[in-house]
Amino acid sequence: MKKILLFVLLVAALFFSFEQVSETQTKPDKTLSEQDKTKPKIIALKSDEPDELTYDAGTVRFLASSEDTNGAWSLVELKEMPGYKTNLHRHNNTDEAFYVLEGVLTAKIADKTSEYPAGSYILIPRGTPHAQGNLGKVPVKVLLTFTPGGFERSFKDRVELFKTVKPDHPDFRKMREEITRKGKYDVEFLSVWDTQK
Repeated sequence: MKKILLFVLLVAALFFSFEQVSETQTKPDKTLSEQDKTKPKIIALKSDEPDELTYDAGTVRFLASSEDTNGAWSLVELKEMPGYKTNLHRHNNTDEAFYVLEGVLTAKIADKTSEYPAGSYILIPRGTPHAQGNLGKVPVKVLLTFTPGGFERSFKDRVELFKTVKPDHPDFRKMREEITRKGKYDVEFLSVWDTQK
């Protein structure tokens, strides 16, 4: 009797395990399809791709947009001309990272101002007051990452503005602030950056 009961349990266990295996093999994997929805596009660029676009501070190349990464991050290459600097500002929902390729980037992060030569890396966590610029005599080239992506679109707007209005126009700063408001970019202007302090 024990042998028959043991045999029935073994057959039942095998039957249910085969049923479970076949069920998982035929069910679509919801986890994988959810991952596919947020999966970034393949991005493969050669050294001369994409083209440099001119904006008020120098040039910009859009290497990975938030559309390419489903909003996860974005990457741009900026070449800023000598004398350009931002106002003191913060991004309340966006982390910003700089990798200096050429020249020297000057950055004020919270209350500390430092110079960052080629090969330097800066991560500015969301909510941190900061300003950056090129206070030297040669262009500075940086890779700039935004996490999450989206803020890179402000540079696209600046490219378009620069096509029609130049920085020496008396209303240029107001026009830039207006496109920032319309674009609802994650930036809060805090004050003018006095680089003499």
